[in-house]
Order: sequence, then C-alpha cells, then structure tokens
Amino acid sequence: MKRRRILKYALMVLGAAVIVCGISGIVMVRTYIHKMNLVPGDAGSQTAGGMRNQRLEDGLTENGEAITGKAGDTGDTAPSRQSMGKPEEDAGQAMDEKNLEYAKDKEVYNVLVIGCDSRKALGSGRSDTMILISVNKNKRKVIMTSFLRDIYLGIPDHGDNRLNAAYAYGGEELLIRTIEDNFKVDIDNYVAVDFYAFIDAVDAIGGIELDISEEEIPIINEYIKEMNYLNGMEEGDGLLVEPGNYVLNGKQTLGYVRNRYIGTDFERTNRQRIVLQKVFEKVKKSSLAEIKTLLDEVLPQITTNISEGRIMSLLFALPVYKNYTMEPWSIPVEGSYSLVKIRRMDVIGIDFDKNREELKQRVYGK
Repeated sequence: MKRRRILKYALMVLGAAVIVCGISGIVMVRTYIHKMNLVPGDAGSQTAGGMRNQRLEDGLTENGEAITGKAGDTGDTAPSRQSMGKPEEDAGQAMDEKNLEYAKDKEVYNVLVIGCDSRKALGSGRSDTMILISVNKNKRKVIMTSFLRDIYLGIPDHGDNRLNAAYAYGGEELLIRTIEDNFKVDIDNYVAVDFYAFIDAVDAIGGIELDISEEEIPIINEYIKEMNYLNGMEEGDGLLVEPGNYVLNGKQTLGYVRNRYIGTDFERTNRQRIVLQKVFEKVKKSSLAEIKTLLDEVLPQITTNISEGRIMSLLFALPVYKNYTMEPWSIPVEGSYSLVKIRRMDVIGIDFDKNREELKQRVYGK
C-alpha cells in the first residue's frame, strides 16, 4: 500500500545515537559501512531528485515563502515570554554580525541530525527535527541541542523565515549554513533520517520503557491506527489499553513522540529527548547480536556526509563514549524569546546573543 508523507516529529536521530553513542560491535563495522549513502571525504552534501530545488508541498507558497501556521503549536502556553522588540530586525542582525567568529574546538565534534518529514531521507520535505549532537571529549559529555523549527531568523540568500524553511530551500547544506551563521557554531557533519528508520531502530533494540498517562492513550492510539493503515495492518494492532508503564515498540513510540496535542512544542521536543536518552542507554548495553540487527535495520535508511574514515574513528572511540553523560537542552532558552506574528506567520522571535552564549557555554564550556 502506498505510504504518504507524514509531517511529524518522530525523526529521533537514531543514526546519531548509533554513530556517536552506542555501537560496540567494532569488528563488524566494515561489513556494514557500504550500506550507508556516504559522500567521499567530509565535503558537500548528498541529495537526490532535485531535492534542493523543491518547495514544501505543505507550508510554503509557490515562491517559497512560508504561509500561515502556528509556531510549534505552542499557542500562548509556552514558558516565560520576553519582549524581543522587532524580530525582523533581530533576524537580520544575526546574519549581519560577521565579526562574530564560529565557535570551534578540536576536542568537540558536532553532528547535525536532521529529521526529514518525507518517507525517505532523500525525498523532498521539511526538517521538522534539528538536533545538534556534540561530543565534548574534555567534558566527557554528549550534548544534545534541539532547535525549535519555528525560530525566525535569516536564511542566506533567502531573507527571513522559519528555521525549517532552510531545508526546503537548499537541503542539508543551506540548513547547516543557516544554523552556523545565526548561532556561530561550527558543524562538522550531518546525518539525515526518516521516521521509518526510527521505528525499525526502536524495534531492533527491543522497545522503549515509558510511563503513559490516561490523557496520552487516545492520541497515541490515533497515530498507531494511522501507521497500521499505511502499512496494511489491522486497525487495532498494537493499540494501548490503559495508562501505566509500557515497553513500547517502534510504532507505539512513534505515536508517543509525534504527540502534538498535549502541551507545547517545548514539551514535545522534551518527549523526543526522553526517548533519545532511553535509546542511548539501551544501545550502550546492547549485545553484539543486537547491534548487528540494529545496523541491518537502520543503516540503509540513513544519509550522511560523514566519511568512512571519520566513522571508523568514531566507532573505535565508542568504548570511551559509552561512559559519557548525555546533556539535553533546547534553543531558545527560557526567557529569551517571544511568540509573534510576522507576514501572517506565528513564529518565535529570539534573543540571538543570549542563545549564542548559552550554546557556546554548553557545547564548548567557554
């Protein structure tokens, strides 16, 4: 049965968790390296089907301008709001401040994990999940920085718009440049995944243990029904019955992280980070056979510009990385943003200086 695109937020960076956090089966690496869509060296980015020239089927007008939509579905319930003045000016200033150099540190490795809302990572779509995975050797931490998609900022050569519009305009390369220019951080590589890779990876590690509330049950079940329909399965397959502690399979976990009806976009990204942390912990404890299954399921669905040499280097360092702590957080930080309407769009205007400084401190410890 034909699978249609789903514009959601379950693209949970399993590729990055595998690459930088948990694979211990090093002796099997070369058997699986060829399954990934690798770009020679670390330069450039890989696209297909003219992805960079396509516009969003939903969310952009014909001229590429974002149309009306809610900023992360946050409404007026987001945490403390602070006046930013005119977000249009803030966004432009972020791009014009050329005197600010990108933060760099040879002891920090930054990978941008992009969750594509298309069925396949190489298809057209938006980047509804953007998480910077930073491996800091000095701090012995893996810092996970989530960027909210509705942040209003300057996109190189495309004016001011929502952050996730950058991917639609110019793929991974433009999205990376947009984040680098606005937040003054150096991004080494990217990993792009779709939500089917997420489902397969969660299933491969035996599911995720989560506490599910009564309020969440009907919402999660609707997402499960949708996936059942798309995959030609019985409507009731895998539905949750009552609140409590569950070991959720991939499809059920997808429903949990896709939930956009309870709380704000900040809470939704927090659910994503909860799941990612649990994935991190499970992968660290995985056996060789479980790692093999995970690789078989996930690697063919991942697109990256990480070179084979870099992958080998990361994998040989994984015994050390497994002892690192994970530190999740999100941009914008509390007290540094306001929800505003610009050109009929509900967007998030932020204090770039405050968020740049927080990013620099958390990722580099400077």
